[in-house]
Amino acid sequence: MQALQYAQNVADVFALPEGCLRVKQLLDADIVSLDEVAEAILLDPVLTSKLLKLANSAIYSLPHQLESVRKVLLVLGKTQVYHLVLSIGIASACSTVDTSAIDSERFWEQTVNAALIAQFLAQSCGLKPSDRFYVAGLLHNIGEMVVLHNNARQANQCQNYTKEELPWQLQQRVLGFTYARCGAELLHLWQLPDSIVEPVALQHSHNLNQKNQAQLVLHLAARLALVNQHPEMYSSRQLIDPDILEMLELSQADIIRAIDFCNTEGLFVLSVLNPHICSVY
Repeated sequence: MQALQYAQNVADVFALPEGCLRVKQLLDADIVSLDEVAEAILLDPVLTSKLLKLANSAIYSLPHQLESVRKVLLVLGKTQVYHLVLSIGIASACSTVDTSAIDSERFWEQTVNAALIAQFLAQSCGLKPSDRFYVAGLLHNIGEMVVLHNNARQANQCQNYTKEELPWQLQQRVLGFTYARCGAELLHLWQLPDSIVEPVALQHSHNLNQKNQAQLVLHLAARLALVNQHPEMYSSRQLIDPDILEMLELSQADIIRAIDFCNTEGLFVLSVLNPHICSVY
């Protein structure tokens, strides 16, 4: 099967929760009041709780605690709340998949690390809204969940990457496409904005364009998350092209700070998005 077929097979299973869809519909509307959005969020206690936790986390580093959904909307704005709700919905959708055939801890840790690194790098580059990059990072490897649901044996096989054969190279050999391509097809079916889908689809492309900074940031974040996950196997020197740092005007110090940020905040974000995984620590 092709990547699109894999995505189509899970479109109904990988559905965003009803509360997230309702909030998305409201925020996509031309005219909607903050009260309407707040009421829609408050109808879902789990969504409300996770939204407040993430809004008050170091992702935003706000000077004061936000104690209500309406306050979150006022301070962060509709776009950033949309991205937070989307990230919560994505984690919920992924939680429906039987992950026994893969190392789910590895998947979630790398997913959250890529999200936090992408957001930190976007902030370092002055790219706004930076939380869009957080969502793209969170989605960078969602294709693994798609393949896992379609064919657990293939997903298990795709974990056996080595220093010589990188994950996306192994995926291409086993599947005929990468998780990035498959994940992007699902995101299109979810009707997510191109500003999020395109960087996911192009994260492994060799045709890197300085004008497409979103692609460069996610390309870099995905590789740094992999290095952070497998320091015994990979190094940033091996996976990171210095030209990319130059195009983004980033230094090695920025890279170190990005990794420190994800290592500091990753466990908290993981505990919000997937408490089951976090409970093993």
